[in-house]
Amino acid sequence: MKTAVIHSYNGMGDLIWHLPYIHAVARQAKEKKVILFSKKTTNAHELLSADPYIEKIINLDDTRGIFTNLFSFFKISKSLKENNIEKIWIFHESIKYALASLSAGIKERLGYEYGLQKFFLSKKNIMPKSSEIERPFEKARIFLNSHKIKKNKIKSNFFIEKKSLLKIKKKYKKTPKPWIIISSTNKADFKKWPSERFSKLINLILESFKGTIFIIGAPEEKKFINEIAYSLKKSKKIITSCVPLHENAAIIYNSSLFVGLDSGAYNLSALMGTTSYAIMGASPPLKHLPTYKAVIPPSGEVKNIVGADKIPEEKGMKSISAEYAFDCIKKETSLFK
Repeated sequence: MKTAVIHSYNGMGDLIWHLPYIHAVARQAKEKKVILFSKKTTNAHELLSADPYIEKIINLDDTRGIFTNLFSFFKISKSLKENNIEKIWIFHESIKYALASLSAGIKERLGYEYGLQKFFLSKKNIMPKSSEIERPFEKARIFLNSHKIKKNKIKSNFFIEKKSLLKIKKKYKKTPKPWIIISSTNKADFKKWPSERFSKLINLILESFKGTIFIIGAPEEKKFINEIAYSLKKSKKIITSCVPLHENAAIIYNSSLFVGLDSGAYNLSALMGTTSYAIMGASPPLKHLPTYKAVIPPSGEVKNIVGADKIPEEKGMKSISAEYAFDCIKKETSLFK
């Protein structure tokens, strides 16, 4: 009999936030592994391809509507039965997942207990009601703590494919260190920073840095990455890397600093232990790992993610100049002369 985890958030960054908690659940399971239900938008299949704590990944439907939800309910219930799930951890407040778990005959059904969900769980009145207003990663921490999995059992790990580590080691063995990562892409328009500012920031770094700068992105982001590269001073210090996720992860693993946006790459870098800065003009800074760093607007940090997409340009992402970002980063690192 097996343990399952349902992670119902949308982004890769959301899944990365939850990985330490999913691993903690797996470590206390009988088989030391879990079956993970997650949405396609998290890129879980590629992200977790080398993760020893994940036995299998099953896609959750990410569309909405009465008929879609009904179909999704029966599909989840069927998958739970077919995989002989004995215990399930639901990292979400949805009634649907709790009810599907009950329908599948799962004995231990643990969830956030908000609203009507608690009536379909096997354990109730454990999660404090005050946790409902917390950010997702804080809810996850409180969830595990409420079920006696303490903070010292929660560890930040990401497992990179060995072939990717070896490939990057061989490919860049003569590339001067230290390495700095620049990640300039984000799918959410309100979290983007103008490409010309990234170019200017990189040029400022080049003037006072002796190592190598990697501008990374997914293969499909090559056009945007090249737009930034074309605006840079010609230099052997710059390498563009639009390759699969685990190859870029291997580059990040070997780097001393990450500079980017509030994105999956930023969260992955911080999880792996690399000092990671994000231009945070459209979302509250992340502080739950010491490796998270932020360049906040001159007017002060964003306090709430709700309504962040409506922040006026003069107070949000466009209020942060390349010079200002460079000064903020330079003050806290010894990499620049």
